Amino acid sequence: MDGRESPLIAVRYPAWSRFWQSVLPGILDYMGSDRPWRLQTEDNSYGEMESVRIDERWQGAGAVLFRASERELKAYRSRGMAVVLTSTEGPDCGYPRVVPDNEAVGRHAATHLLETGVQEFAFLARGETLYAEDNLAPGKRRYALERLRGFAGRLSAEGIRPRTHLLRGYPLWESDAWRGVREETLRFLLTLPSPCGLFVVDDALAAVALRAAEDIGRRVPDTLLVVAYGDDPQYCHSQVPALSSIPHPGRRVGFEAAELLDLQLRGRIEPGLVRRIPVEGVIARGSTDAFPIKDAEVARVLAWIRQNAPTDPLHVGELAERCGLSISAITSRFRQVIGHSPKREIQRVRLKRLKQLLRTTDRSLGELGALMGFASAHELSRFFLRETGTRPNAWRSQQPADGGR
Repeated sequence: MDGRESPLIAVRYPAWSRFWQSVLPGILDYMGSDRPWRLQTEDNSYGEMESVRIDERWQGAGAVLFRASERELKAYRSRGMAVVLTSTEGPDCGYPRVVPDNEAVGRHAATHLLETGVQEFAFLARGETLYAEDNLAPGKRRYALERLRGFAGRLSAEGIRPRTHLLRGYPLWESDAWRGVREETLRFLLTLPSPCGLFVVDDALAAVALRAAEDIGRRVPDTLLVVAYGDDPQYCHSQVPALSSIPHPGRRVGFEAAELLDLQLRGRIEPGLVRRIPVEGVIARGSTDAFPIKDAEVARVLAWIRQNAPTDPLHVGELAERCGLSISAITSRFRQVIGHSPKREIQRVRLKRLKQLLRTTDRSLGELGALMGFASAHELSRFFLRETGTRPNAWRSQQPADGGR
């Protein structure tokens, strides 16, 4: 160090957002030992220490903020502060944003629901949110429209148009606002066919939808399959059944936000820059664990593929033997019901499992090949290259590690 005081950096997230729990470690990853920033968060220890408030009067070198008001951002700009925003919503006054790729979120949700074999689809989100605090950016929700665009676009490729509903704004500072949200959600669920695959814009609203479904007797996942975004344990695991969800890439958001903050502190940043962070696929749980397929034979074979294909290179002939149909008959029925052949389904399931193993373990290709029933590492590599156009080790090297980019 050169003897100068370490920069003071604020990190501010609203109390209702738990994204900070993964964003903060990402910031720490970037800091390492050679960027000794001093971090400060808003704090209310209920009288045990002086509370900290981060607003337009806060003094420091920079801030990573979930959202901010125009008044705050103008005040920071006037003092030459570095700022990075990590929400799609609200003004930016030329400051950069680091946000999840919301259209990709929608595409992942659609793909997951398509894979269940459900034939009808729906989307539920807030069209507007009303807050008393202007730093939470009350108003129309851009992220909802972006996720809808990805969801509807993916379904459109299959010739499907989902039912959609955007909730009106409710005054969330009123103690009974939740009743209006629940009632409007319930009315929308009553319009949906059975079975139906529902993508809800985030975990919190999905929890509302699951409770509303229970109120009207819609069985999840038998008649309503629900997937959401965030992978918040409080919402995903406090529901029955547990909620399938797409994880928020918080750690990488934090790392990239710290990098952009550092660039600003050094005077090197492009005004208005937006970095969209890739998201992973759905973590499947009970809320989508169903095969709502009227063709019982196809449903049975599909379940068997998904149970066994991750570790066994199945052949279509084996499937035909299990269900007593000819290869041509089972192939024709698969195409009618789920839109592709059983061979394609086997390959899809195996590729999904292989990507998961490449991303989450450091096992060699030979070890992974043995685990998944490939004859050799070379055969595994040829399969991956054929399916993705990329060699497995090259693909693995491009994936963000748990601790950073």
